[in-house]
Amino acid sequence: MENVILLDTGHAKLMSPYFSIERLHKIPGFENARYEDPYAGSKGNSMRYFAMAPRDNALKVQGVANLFCGGEKAGLLVGHTEAIVTGTLAGYKTVKATKGESTLVLPRELAIGDAIAYVDEQMKTEKGLGLKYTFSGSVLFERMKELALYTTDVNSIKDRVAKLGLTGVFSAAD
Repeated sequence: MENVILLDTGHAKLMSPYFSIERLHKIPGFENARYEDPYAGSKGNSMRYFAMAPRDNALKVQGVANLFCGGEKAGLLVGHTEAIVTGTLAGYKTVKATKGESTLVLPRELAIGDAIAYVDEQMKTEKGLGLKYTFSGSVLFERMKELALYTTDVNSIKDRVAKLGLTGVFSAAD
């Protein structure tokens, strides 16, 4: 890989990079990586939603053959959990696409699958564009409760994932 550019949007907001560039250069493939802060030279704070990407429910950016997105680039998803989950999915799908394999669209029977699809639907409406969606509150949390997708019961979640045939989907064997 010759062109690795990391767009730094900070740990939680627009702050200076917290992972040493010298340490990053020691990772194979990142020897020439550099940080770029396209928004405010690390002087901004809480700047959001500059460039949401039109995407499908596989998180694939429309009109680009090999680009997947997560976090706030994927829509009006707010929060660390939302960014971690969609970012992980986007990375996983990128690897699958690179290998010529089909990408996974999580079903709406899972909280994140429903969130991805629901937020995409809502962003196509004027009212929906004025809302923020998070698992820790807002209309998305209320929706999760209404659809019985919200639970802290780990066994219930494992059973739901198993019934959908998705157990081990991120295992190293893939």
